[in-house]
Amino acid sequence: MTLLLLAGCTAISGQAEPAAPSATTPERPRDIRLDGIDPCTLLTEDQRAELKLDGRPVLDRSPTSLYPGGDVPSCIISGFEPRNVWVGLSLVTTTGIERYSADDLRVDIQPATVRGFPAVTARPQRFTEWCSVIVDVAPGQLLDVHFADGGGTPPVPQDQLCTDAAAVADQVMETLLSDG
Repeated sequence: MTLLLLAGCTAISGQAEPAAPSATTPERPRDIRLDGIDPCTLLTEDQRAELKLDGRPVLDRSPTSLYPGGDVPSCIISGFEPRNVWVGLSLVTTTGIERYSADDLRVDIQPATVRGFPAVTARPQRFTEWCSVIVDVAPGQLLDVHFADGGGTPPVPQDQLCTDAAAVADQVMETLLSDG
């Protein structure tokens, strides 16, 4: 859906970016495998209400060029009140966070930590309508939380989208940690 269109816009060859993981990146406290998990189960109804995501979660299994090599199940959840936004939760089992040290992404990368797990915040350089937080959950696997403006007026500032992506990532990790 829209998530995949926006994700496809980030893959552009020839742009060197700083490496995401480094020797100073914290190690995962443990591995959380994402295989077989329904991404639409990762935010409870109470969590969605707290995050002001009042739309019905919709499962999407469309292919994406950002994460080639397999099925990337995603859940799209909209929010309408008090603002028009949407979030995409993608469970990537075909590549790890090292994807964000590649030189084909037009995003600015900032190191982050979510519930003790290494993460990065990815801000697109050309588009200000979205922001993603990528969490390193296991070798060769990652959680991609993509938070986007839904086209309302006024638009949601990108700094707020990044803050909201981090809040959603925190809640999703709370669910994953409590299930494991």
